[in-house]
Amino acid sequence: MARLAKRSLCWEIAALAIVGWSGSVLAQTPYGTAAPEQRYAPPPGQDFQNPREAAAENYNPPGVRVGSFLLFPTLELDEAYTDNIYASSSQRVGSFIQLVNPSLQLRSQWGQHALNFFARGSFGFYSADATQNYQDIQAGFDGRYDITPESNFYGGATYTRAHYFPGTPNAVIGPFPVSIYNQYTANAGYFQQFGRFRARLDGQFDAYDYLNNGQGPNQGFSFNSDFNRIELRESLRIGYEFLPGYEIWTRGGLNQRRYQNNPDSSGLFHNSSGFEVVGGFAVQISTITSFEVFAGYIQQNYVDPAFPTISVPTFGLTGYWSPLRQLLVKPYIRRTIDESSLSTASAYINTSGGLDVSYNFLPNVRLDGHADYSVADYQIAVGEQGRYDQYWTIRAGVTYQPTPNFFIGPSYQFIHRTSNQVGLDYDANQIMLRLGAQL
Repeated sequence: MARLAKRSLCWEIAALAIVGWSGSVLAQTPYGTAAPEQRYAPPPGQDFQNPREAAAENYNPPGVRVGSFLLFPTLELDEAYTDNIYASSSQRVGSFIQLVNPSLQLRSQWGQHALNFFARGSFGFYSADATQNYQDIQAGFDGRYDITPESNFYGGATYTRAHYFPGTPNAVIGPFPVSIYNQYTANAGYFQQFGRFRARLDGQFDAYDYLNNGQGPNQGFSFNSDFNRIELRESLRIGYEFLPGYEIWTRGGLNQRRYQNNPDSSGLFHNSSGFEVVGGFAVQISTITSFEVFAGYIQQNYVDPAFPTISVPTFGLTGYWSPLRQLLVKPYIRRTIDESSLSTASAYINTSGGLDVSYNFLPNVRLDGHADYSVADYQIAVGEQGRYDQYWTIRAGVTYQPTPNFFIGPSYQFIHRTSNQVGLDYDANQIMLRLGAQL
């Protein structure tokens, strides 16, 4: 089982290296280009805990036993204020925002196999403009069926209703209703280990269905109905553990992106196919360090001759470093080719990097920090003006738990965007007070 636990951690980090920004993750703040939710496993337990470390663990929610599962319910009520709800330099409007974030997680506690269910929501209500209100939800499951200690099947499915926060790459600019979409995701894969060699075959399906928000080519965006599509991904990864905890690997992948409306309202075809070839290095050192780095090449080919082929190097880093039990550092770097909602752009090259840090200052007081930098390099149709946006985000917060079942704390976030196009620069400040209960 020790080998299985270590292998599961390696898959988890590998999955993070594959995934770029994803609309399937419900954001916890109204703005920002924060990294996707990162599901790192904590470092394995140490043989000895001093009283401070043991007390800190006592503030983790114990969950509710439901047969052979543990149920973790959470309800969070936040009050926030931002000074720029439209992420605009010319129409700067401040607003209070009431946020309601419920969630449920049901995790199996089996010695073999795994099955987890989850449901979460994020509901925002703006005092200054109700058109910015949102009701995001996500529900799904994931699991693993262990055939032998060296092989298993895994998979899952998720339904997401989400929206683009103002100021993010695919969001409309100005006092317009938010863009809402439904996303249906399913994935399945097979893992096999042969001695020191490991192989993983993976497939993923995503279907996007957008609600009309009244914007179109006159505002520089595709009609939302033109953005409906299906994306398919297939990949094969082969690795070799040359020393315990040290693995080199290579991965090849294909993708197909098929749009519902071809051509779209502007007479353009957005269908495309692409591939990637990458190699990486994964390390798990004792109880304090686990990371993975990779680099390679990605290419996306478009049906419409107006859209140039995108061929760029790709690279990434994911991991955690825990030099002290109270401290956890999570860096990330990634580059992907993401679809664009601009009427004149096929996609944008998304390059981002950042760092999350958490520190248990006291057993029931945690300090959190986040910083990231990202670039959205839009691949514009032939004859159109290019667009290049840069984002900086800084966030800090404190969480205090008077008991293991309640938490409260303030946070602050600053975001700045610069663009090579006039009128697209902006910055936004947000302060928030979080209040939550968990079991």
